[in-house]
Parts: sequence; C-alpha cells; structure tokens
Amino acid sequence: ITIFYGDLSTYERARSAKRQRKQEKTPYNRLQSCEFGLGMFHFKMAAADALWRIESEKEDARRDSTSFMKVVAKLRPDDSSRLVSSAKFRERHELIADVGTVLRLDAWRVAVSQSKGFASLESWAVSKPSLAKIEEIAERLVMNYTEGDGIDLHAMKARSTDVRDQAQENTIRTHHYILLYEELSYALNAGDIGRLETLLVPWILLFRATGKHKYGNYTLRFWHALYFIYPEGLRRAFRLSILVNLTGKAHHFRAVDWVLELLNLFTKDMYGGSGSNNTKERILFESILVLLFRSSHANFERNFRIGGLTFAHAKKDMRKTFKFVLDYLKSNEQQPNNYIAGRTSRHSIPDMIGKGWEIL
Repeated sequence: ITIFYGDLSTYERARSAKRQRKQEKTPYNRLQSCEFGLGMFHFKMAAADALWRIESEKEDARRDSTSFMKVVAKLRPDDSSRLVSSAKFRERHELIADVGTVLRLDAWRVAVSQSKGFASLESWAVSKPSLAKIEEIAERLVMNYTEGDGIDLHAMKARSTDVRDQAQENTIRTHHYILLYEELSYALNAGDIGRLETLLVPWILLFRATGKHKYGNYTLRFWHALYFIYPEGLRRAFRLSILVNLTGKAHHFRAVDWVLELLNLFTKDMYGGSGSNNTKERILFESILVLLFRSSHANFERNFRIGGLTFAHAKKDMRKTFKFVLDYLKSNEQQPNNYIAGRTSRHSIPDMIGKGWEIL
C-alpha cells in the first residue's frame, strides 16, 4: 500500500483516477495499492475558515458589542474591515487563539469574583491560591461557561425574553467553537493521534453546517475507512504517518501536507529560478537540491552573522493588548461572561453541530 497526502483537489484527482481505472485487469493498473490520507494542514485551514464563517458571515453577528468580531476589532483596529472577508489563514489562526484567550481570561475573572470574592485576577494571584483551588475554578469554567455537559443551551434559549441573556448565550457557544479549534491545533502540534480522531466527527458536522460539503464528505470517507474498512495494520500505518516531527522537539509535529507545501515553497518560489530559468524542466531538475540550497544559504547567513535567519513565527508579546481588551470586556456595558437578565442580541449564534447532524 502506498499512502499519500495532499489537499482536497489532490484527493479529488486521485479518486477520479481510481474511478477511471476500475475496469483494468490488474491491481497495479487499477491503482488499487494507492490510498489517500487526510491532509491535516489543509483540514486545519478548513476548520479555521468554518469557524470564521460562523462568527462573521452574518452582518448582525458583527454588530454586537460582545461578539467575536468586535473583540477582533479591538485586537486589530486597523484591519478589522479587511479581516471580515479576506483574512489569511495565519491571521485567522492567531486571532482565534487571541480571542479565545481574552474571553477565557474574562471568564476566569468572573468565576474568581463570584466564588472567591476577589475583584481581579491579579489580586487573586497575590493570595497565592493552591493548585486544588485553581483546579476547582477550572472545573467550574468547563461546566458553567462553555456549551457541553454542564450547560443545556437549548433550555436556556427556551426561557422567556425577560429572563434570557442572549449575549451570554452567544459567548457560551463561541467558547465551544473556539475550544474545538484550539484542541485541534493542540492535538496536531503534540502529535496526539487519539485526541485528533475524536475531533473528526464534530468538525465533519461543522463543515456540513457551514457549507463546506466537500471537506465534510472527504473527512467522513476517511474516518469511515479508518474505522470500518482498513485492516488493523493499515490503520496503524495511517496513524503513524499522518503527522511527522522534523525537528524532534516537543509540540513540533507537522502534517505531511504541510511539509509538501514547504517543499513547494522552496522548489517553486525561493529556489525555482527567475526569468528564462523559471521553467518546469528547470524546477524539476533542481528540486532534489532545494534542501542543499537552503543549507548553503543558512551557512552563509550564519557565518556572516546576517539577521533574519529563521522563517519561524516569533511569539508576540500581547500582554498590553490583552489588558486593553480585558478592560473593555469588564466594563458595565459589555461583560460577555456575566449573566444579565433580559439582555438581547442582534444575532443568535445557531447550533451548527446540530445543524450538521440534520444535514448528515
């Protein structure tokens, strides 16, 4: 068996080729030994796009003062209009993490204030709480501030208007979707295949509900084959090859299709030549040397102490920005994690997982 990875278009071409050859006599000519794996880098990009559609596609969803996009506007005030429709994957990935961080920090503030009587997280930290007390608050956050076993959001929405808090309901559901994405990102970086497989089903439903039907079908076919068609040896081969760790460092696992995209960047853009040299034949001829080219450039930069040696994304110091956004969220007009009876919202974030089940 030959396992290969790629994006959705590569999968469609491979599936089409196998269909066209299904009448051939030999297994080799039928491409019977070729099996397509789930490209998790492109899967993650599709997940970010699905979450972005849920939180920003409707105009009313962007108008509420406690909405996802309002927090994005506070984090990136100069780019808020562009980010609605033309945000790149890296921007979406970082903003989902940043919005999730500030919303959870605000939830921590509310939980600590209500249970321990501290006015801020800083004053609680000064008291040096024990690990048991921190875990107690964390468990309360999981049960009371995000959609799941602890909260029946459908029952909350069925209450009368003077009792409901529609803004808090939206925040509870936003927590749920952001945490699904962050758990996916964590599982990919940590190489946690078991956790990754548990996340496929909710993302299949979210893909269906947000109109990404091709990705929903693609993921469903892979999940079904992995659990019900492939023999145990092939299942193990998929699980061991779907992620790779090129550096050997903890939390530095990467999807195979990410490695392919990196190689494409080196081959076609950085070391593919220019002008008359930028031809398909030239690129193919020199493709086996791209890592040697990169190593030579790195040695040159290192020996002459040239800056900008790495392409890695440096971690940004967001402490001042987060404090500014948290001050905005805890003002009396906002308070997304507080319960305020009778508070209304222009837009109610729907149950997209339930909608996905209906479509499925």
